[in-house]
Amino acid sequence: MTVSLEGTKFQLKPVTVNDITSAYINWLNDAEIMQHTEQQFRTTTLEDASDYVALMAQSKTDLFYGLFYEGTHIGSIKLGKINPNHKTADLSYIIGDKSFWGMGIASKMITKMVSLAFERLELEKIVAGVYATNLASIRVLEKNRFVCEGKQRDQFIFRGQRIDGLIYGRLKLDWLGEK
Repeated sequence: MTVSLEGTKFQLKPVTVNDITSAYINWLNDAEIMQHTEQQFRTTTLEDASDYVALMAQSKTDLFYGLFYEGTHIGSIKLGKINPNHKTADLSYIIGDKSFWGMGIASKMITKMVSLAFERLELEKIVAGVYATNLASIRVLEKNRFVCEGKQRDQFIFRGQRIDGLIYGRLKLDWLGEK
């Protein structure tokens, strides 16, 4: 399923192995782009990324979408593991092309994924974890009306220092009340 972001040249669509380019591998291995993610601790090869995308394509509990600008893959968003028993899912996202940072694109991507989760998948809650140092991601989540539900003290190591992890959540009930 492809989703257009209204009034823009952006699209969200499932990532395929054909979307795994050297630019994509470069993001995954770029220290600045991945500094606030667990990806920072590993090196990803073309084979690793292709295997992951193939796994996501077969998954019944994960949606892995790419963000494309005029056909060029510039970011990704994942909803999963989807828990059908509790009607919940985790959300993660990245804008890999630095030239698109600070433009509000991540916010639009999250808005679309939230709508998909609540309207089509009939989920009741979405959760996103974030390093407390990732102020840009915190702003994006709060702009999308995610609420900080908890703090995991000293959960991560960031630049040699222990930092907190923050848990943000968005309820379908609140989302419906805002429509």
